[in-house]
Amino acid sequence: MTKNHSLALAMALVAAVAGSGAAPAAACSRIFWNDNDQAKVVARTVDLYRSDEAQVTAYPRGMTRVGIAGETGGLEWKAKYGSIAITAFGVATSDGMNEKGLSANLLYLDHTQYESRDERPALSNMMWAQWVLDNFATVKEALAGMSKVQIVSTVAAEREWPLHLSIADASGDSAIVEFVDGKPVIHHGKQYTVMTNEPTLNEQLANLKKYKLFGGQKAMPGDIDPMSRFVRASSYLKTLPEPTDVRGAAAGVYSVARNVAVPFGAEDTSSSVSTDTWPTLWFGIADLTHGVYYFQSTRSPNMYWVDFAKLQLDEGSPARAVDAYDPTLDGDVSTRLRPIATS
Repeated sequence: MTKNHSLALAMALVAAVAGSGAAPAAACSRIFWNDNDQAKVVARTVDLYRSDEAQVTAYPRGMTRVGIAGETGGLEWKAKYGSIAITAFGVATSDGMNEKGLSANLLYLDHTQYESRDERPALSNMMWAQWVLDNFATVKEALAGMSKVQIVSTVAAEREWPLHLSIADASGDSAIVEFVDGKPVIHHGKQYTVMTNEPTLNEQLANLKKYKLFGGQKAMPGDIDPMSRFVRASSYLKTLPEPTDVRGAAAGVYSVARNVAVPFGAEDTSSSVSTDTWPTLWFGIADLTHGVYYFQSTRSPNMYWVDFAKLQLDEGSPARAVDAYDPTLDGDVSTRLRPIATS
């Protein structure tokens, strides 16, 4: 991607900006625009009650990892692909994409219940997204691989996190993986473009049918709870105009993400009992077609990006990172990532 092309895209994205008793949780939204002719683009928000200590990290091919450090039966692997990851709490990957155009997004799903432990190699839910990015090029490959491992809950930031995963690839394929009543529930197909938090996706899709544009009569809800955000994201994604270039594709999906972001201090005035209504900390936009990942902190007006074409991802190269919340970051920061120690 050329400097002028990236700068123009960033300007388009900035223009879009203008335009239960449960423990506090990460309330996030994911939107995948996969039916336009310019780019397959995933946008997501991270909404959280505290800082996630995020870093934008470039991981090279060939890194060795373990699914659960220090535990017998933990999965071990060597990264097949390089990736751009947004890490959290120094132990998790919450979002990212790899050099083949596969993205992975971890979101909170209250009442998640993982499977009872069996003989399959264990993979921490904190490393679930990174394992996908390291090992697979397509959604179909990733789903096939998941049947051979077992996702288990581990502690990060002094608590456990019930999580579900969305994945998407450069062909437009998509999947959402949840664990309900101790069993995996997989929704696979290009139609699964939106994910928020509780309730489960089946319940979200049933609720969606009550609203205009989806066969119902109810007006679009405006609150910040996960069900309202799911309806709003689905509605606005459906009415996006066809973009004329990649700038329009990225700016379009970003405009939807902005509409489901949670402002600072916002209160949930719906009848929902969800606790997943915390302020949005950041936006990520993954262009799966052109290999560029965009990031913006909600406490900064600056949009910046990392371009796969400008990264050194050969095996033996160091992992490189930058503080995601550094207020000086702006524009193309591919060369500003610095080597970090990895275990």
